[in-house]
Amino acid sequence: MEQLDLFGNAYTPAPKPTSPKKKAVKAVPPPVEPSVTAEPNPEVFNYGRISVKVKAKVVAEPAAEKPVESAPVNEPKPTAAKGKRGRKSLKDLDAEVDLIDVPDEATLQQKLYYSISEVAGWFRVNTSLIRYWENEFDILKPRKNSKGDRLFRVEDIKKLQLIYYLLRQGKFSIEGARNYLKQHKQQADAQMQVAASLTKFRAFLLELRANLDA
Repeated sequence: MEQLDLFGNAYTPAPKPTSPKKKAVKAVPPPVEPSVTAEPNPEVFNYGRISVKVKAKVVAEPAAEKPVESAPVNEPKPTAAKGKRGRKSLKDLDAEVDLIDVPDEATLQQKLYYSISEVAGWFRVNTSLIRYWENEFDILKPRKNSKGDRLFRVEDIKKLQLIYYLLRQGKFSIEGARNYLKQHKQQADAQMQVAASLTKFRAFLLELRANLDA
């Protein structure tokens, strides 16, 4: 049926607006979470789509202390007891046979005087020891030149041999050797000559044995 407006004209109603068609929305699949290998006893906290894994802190046990080995203690070795009155054994005496290298009397007579360095070399001692013996024993009186150098005669060298014998082989003290020379000088001189002869003979035997063993 045709509709008329107020003035009698035909009225055509405006078409109703149509709502736009909604586009089909494709369903988006949820994101695939990567697979995580679960560690032993993790604690999981979910906040929406975010998962947080908290790993329990492992407290390392302190390593067992290794026992400290004590260092071996070296026990002191027993020392051999010394002989009575500091006397040396025959082995030590044999080792010291060649300590004195005084020429024989025939060789000594070739010169009137010998310097203190020559004499000290024969006895294998320091020159200071020769001067010390000179101060301690009245029988030892070498001559001196204008410079004060000591000059030893043959008789001075023989007295030095006697002093050396009493101190080194007889094991006398300085005071004991002085008293012995005052009371038994001739006896001490004879003993020194015998000891010197035995020393030379022993040195000869040791040298002969060394040559045979070579």
